[in-house]
Amino acid sequence: MFACVLPLVLSTSPTTQHHARVWGGGSTLVRHQTSLRRPISTTPHRAPAGLVLRLRGGALAMKGASKRRRPSNVEGNVFVDESCIDCDTCRWMAPDTFARDSKSYVHRQPVSDSERQAALAAMISCPTGSIRLEQPDPLAKQVRQSFPMAVDSSRISKVFHLGFHSAASFGATPYLFGDSSFSCMVDSPRFNSALANAIEAAGCVPTFMLLTHIDDVSDHQRWKDRWPSMKRVMHTADIRGPDAWPYTDLRGVEMQLDGEGPWELALGLTAIHAPGHSRGSLCFLASGERTGGEGVLFSGDHLAYNAKLGRLDGFARYGWSLGLQAESMRKLADLPFTWVLPGHGRRWMFESDKQRAKTMLQAAEDFAVDPYGRQLVNSP
Repeated sequence: MFACVLPLVLSTSPTTQHHARVWGGGSTLVRHQTSLRRPISTTPHRAPAGLVLRLRGGALAMKGASKRRRPSNVEGNVFVDESCIDCDTCRWMAPDTFARDSKSYVHRQPVSDSERQAALAAMISCPTGSIRLEQPDPLAKQVRQSFPMAVDSSRISKVFHLGFHSAASFGATPYLFGDSSFSCMVDSPRFNSALANAIEAAGCVPTFMLLTHIDDVSDHQRWKDRWPSMKRVMHTADIRGPDAWPYTDLRGVEMQLDGEGPWELALGLTAIHAPGHSRGSLCFLASGERTGGEGVLFSGDHLAYNAKLGRLDGFARYGWSLGLQAESMRKLADLPFTWVLPGHGRRWMFESDKQRAKTMLQAAEDFAVDPYGRQLVNSP
């Protein structure tokens, strides 16, 4: 049981030193029930060439995607097929096994049990079912049952990776944090009844589903149907009906935040308006009391470590307003968090408050001056 304690604790990403550790504008709340203290469309993520993604009832259907084994894979049991959408999930979860050319592929077969576990966890999390096995692995069932999976059981013991990433959010990472008295789901995994059962068995039915922005809502309604008491939280600027991206009805979201914030949703949990990636992008700041250790910023697609550019970044190709996004980064510099847990991109952990402030201000400056990282890409 995971104590909301997991039957199997797997490391979902390695620790790497890179100046820090890399892991892989007063307003009121309006509409619907609760009054809290303070706080357009965005371009959907692009699919690889040759792959057409069509939404049906809020879910993405792949047309023309091949289940053929990619020729880049090394020989062996684990392989990636041609339906991969290059979302990066497997590469940060199991870098010893997966790498990238135009899409993901197996560059080295897993050998040890820990490598097999990491590869299988990536297979379960893959949003398109593109990671496959030539022969069944007896560890697979055990790994599947390990979700929700601790992010770091020693430093943030109440924060879990949910796995089961969704194609409808281009593989965004969903999280759960808290305990049996109060817990939150951050963004939506694809609906899976076994995952729902595990969360219920731990007594951690979420109080809130925290939706960071319009792109990562995925199966929000199916989770709401499973847990009617759960309240969804989202900014009004990203609320849409079913006829606009992401083609799912968000008008019934129970807590629609309006204005610039911030909003105290509960003791130790604050919603922060961080427009730029989308008009209504939110970050959620959870205190150490909520996370079981250190402060965490759940940043959605606003901020993450970009492995290609080697910096904290906002992924300019997919942004609505890059200047506004850079300014939104600046206002995070003095907030009390150690971890950045994003939807897309890699995790980041600061070593000190001083480093966080300095690094966040530098990230904002870099993004304002060179949002696409062209100076870095083109440098010798």
